[in-house]
Amino acid sequence: MDQLVSPWILEHTSDVTNLEWFIVRTVGFIVLAAIVVRFIVPVIRSMLSVRRQTIVETTEQVRNTLVETEQLRDDYRGRLERIAEETELRLGEAVREAEELQASIRDEAREQADALVERTRRELRREREKTMAHLRIEFTDDVIEAARHAASRSLTRERQADLVGMFVREIGAEP
Repeated sequence: MDQLVSPWILEHTSDVTNLEWFIVRTVGFIVLAAIVVRFIVPVIRSMLSVRRQTIVETTEQVRNTLVETEQLRDDYRGRLERIAEETELRLGEAVREAEELQASIRDEAREQADALVERTRRELRREREKTMAHLRIEFTDDVIEAARHAASRSLTRERQADLVGMFVREIGAEP
């Protein structure tokens, strides 16, 4: 047998012709191609099919997730806007209620103060009238007492009769 010069060069021994060598190589290649097509390609195709299906499903999930996320974002944005509007409304209502309550409290305090002032004035008038009546009574009592005292010391029966007569004439003279 002849020794091969290089393992990488397509050489053949001298007892095999080039045509035989070509036919053997071609048949070997066809057998190898058939084996690859029959056993390896279906496995690779099924793996690629599974991978393709997984990619399609994952892509669809990502799209669905993006759509749901956009919907949630829009929903939250709408909720936040409604919350902001509702907060403004409630704050406005609270301010309005506080102003109304303040006005009501002021009016009520004013009414109570006016009532207290009026009640105090009435009480003062009553006390003044009461005091004036009491002073009149005391003054009258004091005058009577002084008159009695003076009359008992300087008044005689004749003088008393003259004074009573004069008093009766004065009263009778006045209409």
